[in-house]
Amino acid sequence: MIKTSYLAFSEQAKQHKTIPVIEQFFADGLTPIQIVHQLKEEVSFLLESNDEASIWSNYSFIGLNPLYELVEENGRFITYSKKKDPIINAETFEEAYEATMTLIDVAPIDLPIPFKGGAVGYMSYDAIETIEPVLKPNTTNIAPYYQFLFCETLIAYDHVQKQLTIIVHKPIDSELTLSNQYEEAVSILKSIVLKLEQPIRGLSIKSSPTFEQEVSFEKVKSNYDKSRFIKDVERIKEYIRAGDIFQAVLSQRFEVDVRSSGLEIYRVLRMVNPSPYLFYLKFDDLEIVGSSPERLVQVQDGHVEIHPIAGTRQRGLSQEEDSRLQEELLADEKERAEHYMLVDLARNDVGRIAEYGSVQTPTLLEIGKFSHVMHIVSKVTGELRTGVKPLDALMASFPAGTVSGAPKIRAMEILQELEPTKRGIYAGAIGYLGFDGNIDSCIAIRTLILKDQKAYVQAGAGIVADSVPIKEYEETQNKAKALIRSVQMAEKMFGYEEVKVDA
Repeated sequence: MIKTSYLAFSEQAKQHKTIPVIEQFFADGLTPIQIVHQLKEEVSFLLESNDEASIWSNYSFIGLNPLYELVEENGRFITYSKKKDPIINAETFEEAYEATMTLIDVAPIDLPIPFKGGAVGYMSYDAIETIEPVLKPNTTNIAPYYQFLFCETLIAYDHVQKQLTIIVHKPIDSELTLSNQYEEAVSILKSIVLKLEQPIRGLSIKSSPTFEQEVSFEKVKSNYDKSRFIKDVERIKEYIRAGDIFQAVLSQRFEVDVRSSGLEIYRVLRMVNPSPYLFYLKFDDLEIVGSSPERLVQVQDGHVEIHPIAGTRQRGLSQEEDSRLQEELLADEKERAEHYMLVDLARNDVGRIAEYGSVQTPTLLEIGKFSHVMHIVSKVTGELRTGVKPLDALMASFPAGTVSGAPKIRAMEILQELEPTKRGIYAGAIGYLGFDGNIDSCIAIRTLILKDQKAYVQAGAGIVADSVPIKEYEETQNKAKALIRSVQMAEKMFGYEEVKVDA
């Protein structure tokens, strides 16, 4: 049923430049994957969650047909129109984002869903070079610092009510009649519904998934060999003994050949490694697939949350072993000390933009369990200070201490010195910046980048004074296993020939 009348559309057009036209209907016969499959030529992103505590958990969000793209190019921040014309060119991301939001100027949407449209995309880890001048670019970027899409259409799938909400954001053209523009938006809605009513073909898999499939690193390339990684762990420990830092997160990047599409890998990953943040993003030259366990920052009606994760054990083979490993993790003084340090860092990040006295730690030292590993998890909250914008909260918390170190800036300088390649999207941020000012973002870990038939996954380990180098090396492999397994399973499940990868 079309919820937006022509009268409401024309009244909102008197005050705003983009008007939402909304349709809602019962959709218990559809799943988010089926919806994406039916509309795949138009799909730019899919955001989901498998975590009852996440605000995404009751919804899947699907974005179609970008109206604008905001991207960093050679140090400038450019917004392109649907026709790829540059319409905004700014010196900073904040300037370009604010100018784009002013250009779009969406009328308010009165719906009880957490995301009603906005910018969806990423900040690469290396974007810190645009925020902290002490960190100078030293090699060519492997991805833009920032890349965000503003989609014309948002589909919100309510998993509880089995209801589909479709929002078409219709830009108003003063040279056309309002009635014609309203009918254009309605026509888009009808076209989407018609496609969703078509028989579903091509979703079947060629072979059944084998979840116990072992992951072999012999066929996976890395930007680090083991001896150099171990040497760099020792170098970080020297910096710690010298008093430069308390901790740094050293990472390595794995690479495999791939023929599966990003969406095929995403279908496997959401089964193999369900997480609080599941996402599939499609840009012109790359796809991003991920199942991040860790929120970077959320701003919802002025309430700010960060969820630091630090301290890791591999999952047990039985419930008894799992419980033993959990107790061992919580009793490990090294892991606890590292976690407390990163909680303090998160409290400091929130304190920079929160009302005085509002910073809280409602949960501390809890265990979060995922497919291959378990982590120690805490929650830090605060209330956004008057005059501070939600985007300021994202910038203040970026990048997370859990993927950089403490103190942040010096740790990042050391990582820039040691790691053999730039991180790119890994350890950056994935999420949305809503038209209504709300933000939700996760850290780009447990994340695959697909480009030119290559899949890249990066994983890190927190190095502290008493770290054992070989264990830290193995931790990076354990964290990468779910992603590598998803690629290997997708290659078999969707009928691609096994790809040989040099060791």
